[in-house]
Amino acid sequence: MDLVLRCFQALAPALAGEQPLKRHRRTFFPFLPVFLTVALWGCAQKLPIDEGRMVIALPGSPVNVDPRIATDAYGEQLLQLTHASLVGRDASGEPLPDLAQRWESPDPLTYVFHLRPGLRFHDGRPLTSADVRYTFAWILDAANRSPHRGLYRHVAAIETPDPRTVVFRLSEPFAPFLSMMVRGIVPSGSPARGYAPPVGAGPYKIDDLSPDGEATLSAFDGYYGGPPAIRAVTVKFVPDSNVRFLELKMGSVDFTLNGVDPDLLPAAERSGRLVVEEGPGGNVTYLGFNLRDRPLSDARVRRAIALAIDRESIVRTIWKERADLVSSILPPGTWAHDPDLPAVRFDPIRARRLLDEAGYPDPDGEGPLPRLRLTYKTSQNEVRRRVATVIQEQLRQVGIIVEIQSLEWGSFFSDIKKGNFQIYSLTWVGIADPDIFHHAFHSRSAPPDGANRGGYSDAEIDRLTEAARREPSREKRRETYRRVQRILARDLPVLPLWASRNLLVRDRRLTGFSLTPDESYGSVRAMRIVPVPLTPSAGGRR
Repeated sequence: MDLVLRCFQALAPALAGEQPLKRHRRTFFPFLPVFLTVALWGCAQKLPIDEGRMVIALPGSPVNVDPRIATDAYGEQLLQLTHASLVGRDASGEPLPDLAQRWESPDPLTYVFHLRPGLRFHDGRPLTSADVRYTFAWILDAANRSPHRGLYRHVAAIETPDPRTVVFRLSEPFAPFLSMMVRGIVPSGSPARGYAPPVGAGPYKIDDLSPDGEATLSAFDGYYGGPPAIRAVTVKFVPDSNVRFLELKMGSVDFTLNGVDPDLLPAAERSGRLVVEEGPGGNVTYLGFNLRDRPLSDARVRRAIALAIDRESIVRTIWKERADLVSSILPPGTWAHDPDLPAVRFDPIRARRLLDEAGYPDPDGEGPLPRLRLTYKTSQNEVRRRVATVIQEQLRQVGIIVEIQSLEWGSFFSDIKKGNFQIYSLTWVGIADPDIFHHAFHSRSAPPDGANRGGYSDAEIDRLTEAARREPSREKRRETYRRVQRILARDLPVLPLWASRNLLVRDRRLTGFSLTPDESYGSVRAMRIVPVPLTPSAGGRR
């Protein structure tokens, strides 16, 4: 009876249109049947966490769950639970041992990795150097069209002198090599099977995976670091922010990282069951431009768009001050970030002047005719749609009419990779090395060999990013990448917007998760469920 009362107490304010869902009323009521189903489910049986199962909600479905192919954030985050790499990363992005117990580099062209003893995949097969060689050889095979192939183009040979030793020989020095070794290892001979993931060796194994539904995971007893304390995990793919929030309130979801809209966080903080944690964020949201498009090929038009966007007001009103303005896609605090980059200030008067200079004058003064029309593609994420709507209005104020296309995640990301866009917004997640500038802006890094989706080309950027890859000195690399960032700040092939803080909402019985700037799910394996009395005064930010 206690549980039933708690269910209807949580649901009653939403049904009445009161806070916390008052401002979301238009999007709430179409999903009322879903909400009632969740409520009745919670009232009818024990919560998953009561039976030892943790339920994680991701804001979208993975496009792919094969570590040799996956590039989207949701796929990468699921793979952090299920697959292990030669090398891991700490909170500051420095390499850590994972499957490789240690490594050495006897010269700039050679890296020798020594695997831990007794490694096994989820199906019981031993994990050896042959599996490591196969994984990277598969990526390097042009016939497989892996989007990661360009990251390993410097690998000239992979040798396996014994089952626990793998040697990478490079064609030339490649400074970011170790950071590129964070790639899940799969068994030798594993084919790519679309949405069916290959077997991994991570802390959790996949028992069932449903596209657009959920992934059911169980603890892997053979994991080299010891089996996770939480034996069962469900990862739900829940695109609608209101559904995610209600499931958290009802207890059918226990954990979501950056999955609750900022204006719903106060309600979560008042909950007696939920805890909100906030940490520094290293994921940079940006506006991408298609430089193959005639208006957007003009740097004056791109800068006019940048000057017309009031980023400060968006951070204040939508992000509730839980994001920081940036001038580079390289997150603040990383070793190569340039803190002295010139900021793009909100200046609609100058934006209109630049549009005039670029050949897009106002055709009718105060009349309704626009200077130009553009299409803005985004996902169906509620916050991203609200941001797009604000940007749409701000650009209208300088004479640019914007049509917003809000697409299902898989379709949206597919269009971006194909170059089928004019303007789009995405977030770079987990940037570990400034070599991202080569991956995203070198003229030879167009998909599938990289992420230069907008067709940017600059000879000096090509030269500098290639030189930085060969330079062993971190100090010299830092100086080179500062020059790169200044050129990009001048040309604006993308407009960096902000770095949002990491916001974790969890059941207060869950402990052991470590927030990191790159939004890593790696510490899920260290989490535990501890008995804590549920009292109304227990909620709040930690």
